[in-house]
Amino acid sequence: MPPVSRSITRPLLAATLVAAAPASAQPVRVSSLPDVPDAHGFAGAFCGIHRGHLIAAGGANFPDGVMPWDGGKKVWHDQILALDLIASGATWKRIGKLPEPSGYGVSLTTPDGILLIGGGNASTHSRKVSRLRLDDSGKPVLVAMPELPRPLAQMAGALVGQQVHLCGGIESPDATRATPGHWMLDLEDRERGWQVLPTIPGDGRILATAAAVNGAFFVIGGCSLSPNEEGEPQRRYLKDAWKFADGSWTRLADPPRAATAAASPAPVAGNAIFLVSGDDGSQTGLASPADHPGFPRDILRYDVAHNSWSEAGRLDFPAPVTLPTAPWDGGFIFFNGEVKPGVRTPRVFLLQPAP
Repeated sequence: MPPVSRSITRPLLAATLVAAAPASAQPVRVSSLPDVPDAHGFAGAFCGIHRGHLIAAGGANFPDGVMPWDGGKKVWHDQILALDLIASGATWKRIGKLPEPSGYGVSLTTPDGILLIGGGNASTHSRKVSRLRLDDSGKPVLVAMPELPRPLAQMAGALVGQQVHLCGGIESPDATRATPGHWMLDLEDRERGWQVLPTIPGDGRILATAAAVNGAFFVIGGCSLSPNEEGEPQRRYLKDAWKFADGSWTRLADPPRAATAAASPAPVAGNAIFLVSGDDGSQTGLASPADHPGFPRDILRYDVAHNSWSEAGRLDFPAPVTLPTAPWDGGFIFFNGEVKPGVRTPRVFLLQPAP
């Protein structure tokens, strides 16, 4: 989906930064928006744009700051927050709640509202799909949409024209296998519900990155799951990229590195897809997750026309993973995410890539 054509009132933005880029690449501009009003921030939240507002909902964190390996408890949230992107000096407001705590689904901005697809919490994953809108008074309204064929979380999705495509995910919090499933909902023919389409080749995957360019659906990276000797899920990081068009999948050039849980849907500019950070799996096997140095800060650019990858810059702050994006002002807003295992960030920023 092309970015929503609106302009941000510039006083809302902090200083604009230019991500360091190779001499041959155009710079990627990064501008800071107000931090979310939570000291920790959220991973796996839903996020989108409606009526000139950035709306975020749900997600999970460790509200007492104690990490899971030290006995901390992960908490899923149900709050709905909104930030007026047009009014000068606007701040975040709590405007309502989801029916239940939820996160790690797919959220997509449409002209009629924000699609909240699947997700779940510590005990269950969901088939529910809703459209989140703001009414004339600024209050959130949730409208039920056709449910998924199965409960799903940690899948990837993008809007291809008026068709919502989803790929991968897991059906329950304790799943040891990911699905390769692929589903589509035509927003102009919702009565047909979710249609089953050809599965992505190879293993199922979670936390892949999705994008849409020129009527095609793209899926990049993620990781597959399999049970270890104790029956717990173990990850295999995937370094691949796929395109679905004309009813079939085509494997593309592999990205330079693996990327799991990169911001999704990925930013798109012209015929280019931008893969921002993502867990590359290089820090597995650490003595303690507390020793993790953070995720890759590089930005990778995929040229659709030439089926090639290149470097497009580097974030100059800790790179987030497990986060949604929302199209705005010729770019994409990144909402919170995880900067180290268990560690969230309240940061919100606008990334404007060059074609």
